[in-house]
Amino acid sequence: MAQPDTFKPWVWAVFAFNTLFNGIFAVLCFATFSSFRKMMDDTSFTFPAGTDKNTWEWLFDGAAVNAFFALILVVLSVAFAIRYMIFSRRALSHPRSSYGKGIMIATSLFAALHMINIATQFLSFEPAMTHWVRDYHAHFNRVLLMATVAFGYLSAALQLLFLFMLLVWHNREAEALDRVALAHKDEAAFGLSDMDDVRYRFSGPGEGTSQQEQPPGRAT
Repeated sequence: MAQPDTFKPWVWAVFAFNTLFNGIFAVLCFATFSSFRKMMDDTSFTFPAGTDKNTWEWLFDGAAVNAFFALILVVLSVAFAIRYMIFSRRALSHPRSSYGKGIMIATSLFAALHMINIATQFLSFEPAMTHWVRDYHAHFNRVLLMATVAFGYLSAALQLLFLFMLLVWHNREAEALDRVALAHKDEAAFGLSDMDDVRYRFSGPGEGTSQQEQPPGRAT
């Protein structure tokens, strides 16, 4: 009887939490960007002297574009996970499922690195936002900004954890069965080769000769 894959529920649990945190991070990115745009459109807020409003708009627009690309990577990662973890004929723990596992590892790695980049970019805005809120009474939610940063790093950590679990997820029983099957295949091929060699060495001089090739008068 085949033994159950005890590692599979843990992989699914990490994948579920990973998807949940990625969704929360995407919502927080949108909310932070909306809060910044409201601050930009607020007529009661006067920018500090020497501060270029257009420059800060470009900075937050760039962060929003990065978040959009991260969302695309997350959607691809989830789509590949559903494809290879649910609808694949061979489980990802199988030793011959390296193609699907490689695609999921690559998308998870790219998504994790991109999330770290976005969270760090949002974190770099925090000193300026604190200064504006405290000294210039800007209407900006700094708690929302820091929550976005925190969930960005947590989402990246879960992506890396999911990647690690894919790397170490192996079905030992399937690997053993594959080794046995390969050994039997090699033995069968070796046995056929030996039989051909024996048949060639010990065949009689007239074996395989047709009646037409026999001398006249000997035909039966």
